Amino acid sequence: MAQTNIVAKFKDEGKLLKALTRLKENKVNLIDVYGPFANHDILKLVTRESRLPYMAVIYGFTSIILIFGFMYYTSVIDYPLSYGGKPIFSFPPMVVVMFLFCILFTTIMSVLSFHARAQIFPGKPSDTIDPSVTDDSFFLVLDQNYNPDEIKEWLQEDGADEITEKEI
Repeated sequence: MAQTNIVAKFKDEGKLLKALTRLKENKVNLIDVYGPFANHDILKLVTRESRLPYMAVIYGFTSIILIFGFMYYTSVIDYPLSYGGKPIFSFPPMVVVMFLFCILFTTIMSVLSFHARAQIFPGKPSDTIDPSVTDDSFFLVLDQNYNPDEIKEWLQEDGADEITEKEI
C-alpha cells in the first residue's frame, strides 16, 4: 500500500533551497526532490556521498587480479611456449593488456552497479510526479513523520506554489 506524502511544488530553486534548509534543521524526513535540471546546492543538502567510486576501485583490483591470473595460466601452465630462448612468463608485455582490461571491466561493472542500485532497467514505467517536473518546476516530497500542518505552514512561508498530499 502506498503511503501518503506531502508534495510541494516550487517554481524558484532559491525558495526550494530555503525550504530544504529549514526542513533539514527540523529533521523532517525528505523522500526525494524532483527537478528539470541538476542543482549542486540541492544535491549537497539532499544526498550523501556515493559509494560507487569505492566499488570502482574494488572492480579495478579484481579485474587486474583476474586478468593476471588468466594470462599467467594460459602462458605458463596451460600452453607454455619457448621461442627464441625467451622466458616463458614475461610481465612487461602484460601490463598494457591488464590496464586496458581494468578500464573495460571497471566501466562495465560500474554502469551495471549504478543501474542495479537505481533500479533502472528497460521497460520500467516512469514514476513522474507531475508533467511539469521536466519543464519548469521543482517538487519536494516529504514523509509525514512530523506534524503535517506545521510542515505545510513552513512550506507556505518559504514560498511553495502548491502543496498537496499524494500517495507515492
